Amino acid sequence: MATTVPSKKKKMAIPAAADIADDAPVLPVDLVYDILLRVPAKPLCRFRAVCPSWRSLLCDPTFIATHAARHPSLLIAVAMENTDTDVQILDMSGNVVRRLKSGQQCLTDDMWTHHGLVFLKGKDGRHHVLDPATGDTSVLPDRPSQAYMYTVGWAAAAGEYKVLIIRDMDLHEEVCMVLSLGDKNHGWRERGSPPAWVGRRGEVAVVRGIAYFLVSGIKCGWDDWIVAFDLELEAWRPASIRGPMEEQDNPIYQSCVNLAEVHGHLVASVHKRSSDICVVELWFLTDPHEPLWSKRYNITLLPTTRDVFESFGMPLQVLKDGRILVWIWKHYHKYRGVPRVYDPETETFTEGAASAGRRAVAGVYTGSLLRTVSALP
Repeated sequence: MATTVPSKKKKMAIPAAADIADDAPVLPVDLVYDILLRVPAKPLCRFRAVCPSWRSLLCDPTFIATHAARHPSLLIAVAMENTDTDVQILDMSGNVVRRLKSGQQCLTDDMWTHHGLVFLKGKDGRHHVLDPATGDTSVLPDRPSQAYMYTVGWAAAAGEYKVLIIRDMDLHEEVCMVLSLGDKNHGWRERGSPPAWVGRRGEVAVVRGIAYFLVSGIKCGWDDWIVAFDLELEAWRPASIRGPMEEQDNPIYQSCVNLAEVHGHLVASVHKRSSDICVVELWFLTDPHEPLWSKRYNITLLPTTRDVFESFGMPLQVLKDGRILVWIWKHYHKYRGVPRVYDPETETFTEGAASAGRRAVAGVYTGSLLRTVSALP
């Protein structure tokens, strides 16, 4: 009796564009455009290889701008220490959507994301700029000696990035110096001393063209005074800003203040830690001229035990529903960073994936990964 051997299924071959008959049905261009607008950026980058017409469409600046408006990106740039892949771009859940190499192992304590670019300090001591969309990198000019504070901001009126450093001239004088990114002729410009001693504390945030620095040491009994530098005018604002710390907070907890830019606002995160618990208050500066602060979030981290310790990294972004994306350091058997979404209504977290490296530092990346033209000057 004859036996029948089942034949193996053949994989369906995808015809090349040249193999498609002239009378084969083709989707209208407008329909293809509308469909692709609904697709997230990560697969769209791969779709450029489908055919020349798709590549032309997906590289078109008008399409990229329309897609960015429909899919406002909320991505996190994470610097991985002592790895060949220096920077990873994560989504809100902690999944990697892009990996970048800067050519240098990076120091994770020295990293910023600003206006669609990533700035970090390599172990060669020089500062590098990465464009996550195109993968392009550049190296900033060497800093003057005795420069220890460093930040980058976007000056909208001038249409350029400006690098700002604080230089310690001697024990009694600090000087601010500014460099326009891409300006190879004029170099560093001296722009006067801050109205109060900034020192090496390292707390700085840039919001709408203004760089805010925490003052070093205690002024009038409090450790949250802030001085401001206008990147457009390249000048210090004369008046210091009083931070949000309150008198009754100080005796109960060991308190400290950090600065961050969140959704176009300066945010002071006041960390209040006792022996077994950490509470973080997030204060938003609503009026820098008065100044007026508004406490919008009160976040309690997990209790500290012998094997478990958590600390607050930084606020990242306020979501449309009022929840907030934050970065948390997890100290278990290893030191990891993890994104979490905090819901102030339920006072609960939704946790993302922990970073794979020994240490990571995060900042928000708001650019479009579809962009094909480098933003580097």
